[in-house]
Amino acid sequence: MNNSVQLSKEALAAMAVEVWRLGQNLVKLPSQPNFVALKYSIRKLRQTLEEQSCVFLDLTGKIYDAGLALEVIDIEDDKKDDKKDESNKNNLIIKETIVPIILFQNKLLVSGQVILGKLNFEENA
Repeated sequence: MNNSVQLSKEALAAMAVEVWRLGQNLVKLPSQPNFVALKYSIRKLRQTLEEQSCVFLDLTGKIYDAGLALEVIDIEDDKKDDKKDESNKNNLIIKETIVPIILFQNKLLVSGQVILGKLNFEENA
């Protein structure tokens, strides 16, 4: 008897994205009742997906590379500095991941969605 189940790539992608979103939103609710049980369930779901060769790539805080499988949803402007610095024009950082890049068996399953921001270089002089 074969115990395997066939899932479409679309179903697997949707499930993986929602498991990731649940995990991201759960950290905002640590004082809610049943937090520990929810955290455990989400961890088990994610572990099950990872055992089936799903890899989640959350690139928040990383330098943006246009060659990545990412859809840029928005680019935040830093309004604190009104001076235009053309040398920093292309220095962008991933400020927030809306949907992570998800790989399945080392192949792209879901392209990520991110919000970018300007990379600020602190002067220590």
